[in-house]
Amino acid sequence: MRHVRLLALPLLFAFAMPAPAQQVSDKTLDKLEKARTANPSSVAALRALGIAYYKRDRFADARSVLDAARKLDPKDGVSALYAGLAAEKLNDFTGAKDAYTSYLQVGKTRKVRNDIRARLVALSRAELHAAAKAAIANEATIASDVGNPRAVAVLPMTFSGTDQTLAPLSRGMSDLLINDLARSPELQLLERDRIQAMVDEVALSQSGRVDAATSLRAGKLVRATRVVQGAITQTDSRSLTVNAAVMQVATAQQQGRDVQSSDVLDQIFTIEKNIALGLFDQLGVRLSAAERAAIEQRPTRSLQAFLAYSNGLVAEDEGRYGEAARFYDQARSIDPNFGAALQKMQSARAAQAGAQVTSAQVESNLKNSSEGATVSAAERGVAATNTGIGSTLASAVGDINPSAANNVNTSTSSGTGQTQTQTPPTTRDPASEKTGTDAPATKTGTFTIVIRRP
Repeated sequence: MRHVRLLALPLLFAFAMPAPAQQVSDKTLDKLEKARTANPSSVAALRALGIAYYKRDRFADARSVLDAARKLDPKDGVSALYAGLAAEKLNDFTGAKDAYTSYLQVGKTRKVRNDIRARLVALSRAELHAAAKAAIANEATIASDVGNPRAVAVLPMTFSGTDQTLAPLSRGMSDLLINDLARSPELQLLERDRIQAMVDEVALSQSGRVDAATSLRAGKLVRATRVVQGAITQTDSRSLTVNAAVMQVATAQQQGRDVQSSDVLDQIFTIEKNIALGLFDQLGVRLSAAERAAIEQRPTRSLQAFLAYSNGLVAEDEGRYGEAARFYDQARSIDPNFGAALQKMQSARAAQAGAQVTSAQVESNLKNSSEGATVSAAERGVAATNTGIGSTLASAVGDINPSAANNVNTSTSSGTGQTQTQTPPTTRDPASEKTGTDAPATKTGTFTIVIRRP
């Protein structure tokens, strides 16, 4: 392994710290609107105006202008970031995720990238519920959609019994069935989270009523052609009976016969495998020997670990991410080989962290960066231009080794609000002009590039 050590050249690109979030004045906004009118194809002008609109809580206007800037320059991180913030304020979670994902690819500020990674996890559930509400609002249109003939939705099972601590098994059983039915390439299983979100929204639209008709309606709204409905019944203190059936969404008719399996509680995984194999028969799927062997695998052999995992699913479905993470961690502690519990715990913790990320925190973490300087300039009515390798290196060095030169802004503005590039005087460099000293601190940094042998 060879190490190539590069010493960055002194960087005289100086950046101003972004000012605290402030309300952009009418005068400043008018100045930026004129700059946009004078040069409608200027990314800098569009970006600055979009930020100003966002600061004025004009989120729809901000989104429109920032999206235009993104089309002109897909690599502009600040435009992507503020487009995402504006989209989220408008409850357009899909648009926010798209913009945030772009920022992760082109954004320069490390702390903000960390915030956005966490925020994206939390946005996923909000996006699912927003999509469910939109589907209900457009139900008449969706009803005419035949859907994918391979699409199957396994709906949350119902539970009846005297021991309500076992009720979460209804979520866990559905989760197991989805994973097992997905073993066959002949079927396209819809995500459990998406189905649960739809069932929840349909129930809300029906004043909380959930029945067989609700399940079929949810299946139609997620564009499944067939749904699996089921029920878990506690027959005595130590025994369970599980029933499941395949329903055709278009006709609301059952396909084939019921699938049933009964056994003692400790044999719940055997019950689930019997149900899965029976459902394959009703769905008309013939399994290969390899597929059947894969289905016979058990994610855990501990009933207590699986019950904790099922409690985690319930908590996560209700947005209680911290509690969900604790349940998943409990399942993993009981059975360290329970891989699904570990994955779910990590996801729940990320969602919990993302739910705590605010737009104010994101903007605060732009401080001491070139992107923060761009935002600060927009708040003052300046369409700043920070592009090229110099800006990229300066941003990286600023993250590692902040200096006094960070507090200097390279952008200047004319009276018309358009950005101008000043010609440095022959006797004094730009940083000296800005700091008022003949010996300003320069920005230096050391980068280590590791090249591994193939």
